Amino acid sequence: MRLDDYLKDAEAIVREELQAMLPRDSARTGNLYKLMLEYPLRHGKFLRPALSLAVCRARGGEPSQVLPTAAVLELYHNAFLIHDDVEDQSEVRRSEPTLHRKYGLPIAVNVGDGMLAIAIRPLLDNTGIVGLGKTLKILDVIARMAQETAEGQMIELSWVRSGEWIHSDADYVRLVYKKTAWYSFVAPIMVGAIVAGLPDIEVRQLKRIAIPLGIAFQIQDDILNLSAKSDTYGKDFCGDLWEGKHTLILIHALRSAAPAERSKALAVLRKPMPLVMQDTGDAPYYRGHAGSHEQVEVKSEDEINFLRHFIDRHDSISYAWTVAHRYASRFQRELQRMSEDWAPSIHKDFLLDLANFTIRRTH
Repeated sequence: MRLDDYLKDAEAIVREELQAMLPRDSARTGNLYKLMLEYPLRHGKFLRPALSLAVCRARGGEPSQVLPTAAVLELYHNAFLIHDDVEDQSEVRRSEPTLHRKYGLPIAVNVGDGMLAIAIRPLLDNTGIVGLGKTLKILDVIARMAQETAEGQMIELSWVRSGEWIHSDADYVRLVYKKTAWYSFVAPIMVGAIVAGLPDIEVRQLKRIAIPLGIAFQIQDDILNLSAKSDTYGKDFCGDLWEGKHTLILIHALRSAAPAERSKALAVLRKPMPLVMQDTGDAPYYRGHAGSHEQVEVKSEDEINFLRHFIDRHDSISYAWTVAHRYASRFQRELQRMSEDWAPSIHKDFLLDLANFTIRRTH
């Protein structure tokens, strides 16, 4: 089975589970639960629940027992996306307007908060599905995931706000370990292993193996933001440059530049994004740094083009892809070694194919 087909199969069963998990809307709820499904119904990758299902099934577990938690992970993912879009003032998500652009900031924030609240009940209901012991282990993983993700997001926001570009490759790796690796790969893989009944030592081994894949995934995300085709990407193109995000690409380019060129690039990166009018008729807001809206100088299209050429001059995308390839290969090598005695299956094949998917995907 092709990896894309495996993801589509996971999407179908997880969507059905999500729709069964959410309460029905009424006049009293103001379409809250319908809006919770808006991002999941925009055809995301459903990678996180697919990982949980694949690990569980590859190790002899029952998919119906991991499905509720897999759906919860997709709910968390989309709640994080809603909040991330608000924090980054993003305009597009999965080729459509972001939730806050479509309905306004207050509604978007409340929908994200509601998704995080709804996610608690299915995790507690696991006691009747997998037993108290596994339920507590899953809750521990989810709690750690939520904390790591919040810490990672705060680190990134503080870097952007400070305007200081003093970070190394190692600092970036620590950031994405928290911000991306934990909720995208570590937690889903650990959950699948726990439900399958693997011993703690094997669960911890899979956790360690998953980390490099999460790092490679985020680096590829950074690359796609600057180089993906607009008809496949589905997000704000060059949004990282507008926002002044500290990606591995920019860290490398700034490190490689002569002092005068570096100073010019930094001057652009420290500017906020331009004024944006919300579709909902709310007051306009600035994308990016806070400041005096009347006096602040914002980034221009010409300056973004300068940054894009600046990156190309220092071959920084190729550098980042080489690093991503190294991390993805490490994941594949270590998983291959660990899974030698696993029974052959499409689920094992899916996991081993993830390294190539991560660094060659187009969205």
